[in-house]
Amino acid sequence: MKFNLGTFNAENFFLRYKFDKNVDPQKFVDGDGRITDMGASVAFDPISEQQRKNTAQVILANDPDAICLQEIENITTLKLFNKKYLKAKYRYAMLIDADDPRQIDVGILSKYEIAPVRTHMFDKDKNGLIFSRDCLEATLLGNKGDPLVTVFVNHLKSKAMGTAAATGVKRLRQATRVAEITKERYGDGIEEARFVQVGDYNDTPDSPYLAPLMNPAWAENVIDRLPKDERWTYAMSKNKKEQIDYILLSKALADANTDAEPLIERRGLRDKVTAYAGPRFPDVGPDGTEASDHCAVFIGLDL
Repeated sequence: MKFNLGTFNAENFFLRYKFDKNVDPQKFVDGDGRITDMGASVAFDPISEQQRKNTAQVILANDPDAICLQEIENITTLKLFNKKYLKAKYRYAMLIDADDPRQIDVGILSKYEIAPVRTHMFDKDKNGLIFSRDCLEATLLGNKGDPLVTVFVNHLKSKAMGTAAATGVKRLRQATRVAEITKERYGDGIEEARFVQVGDYNDTPDSPYLAPLMNPAWAENVIDRLPKDERWTYAMSKNKKEQIDYILLSKALADANTDAEPLIERRGLRDKVTAYAGPRFPDVGPDGTEASDHCAVFIGLDL
């Protein structure tokens, strides 16, 4: 079967609660001051309305069967985004709140059932917790309940909020653990397993901090299939563009899809990103209208 998979850092995708007029907010707050059931009284903050529409446009234009997302506030945000902006295209949503201080998590929207699911937010090494934004491990099931593919969704430590050395060491710890998790799951059968590692890794393929994941013996960075100048997914300026978003196919999937090329969706970038001179979605222009500061990446697979 044909299966279209995507990954997308949706950039600070927060939900802001705004009660409709004539609604008493106290009606939805329990005795401890916690919001209970807001139902139809909730709307997205209008300040982010155009951006959210353009974020959705990136997904709608490419119609993935499953989209792995980063920088999502919570499961409520994910479900409301699907309902309001994606026309309820996705039947299944998965996100587990983790420990990031910015309250950004990784999640999945899928047309296919997501089960089983495993979180790694509690994984530790000698330095403490490894993931602040989880390594979300999830298997997508076909219509007959048969496993289609397993995804490992990540958002590794950024280069911000710390020295280059400190943030790099944190990414190395995370990349090392993702590789360990994958090898622990599949063991000697790793070369025959059908899995995909995706996400925002916040570093380039040649970085020593990502070395544990760049292992051609059992996974392929499919963006390498594109011409060198076309591999970038994030741009700081016209002359500084780099790949920091990834789809890594297991060896079995890569071997079964040798002709599959990834698509890097750049039409959602604001016009300030002069590294991209191609067409944009109609409502994308200055700051505050962009779909994200990252490009989404999609690939069609035979499963």
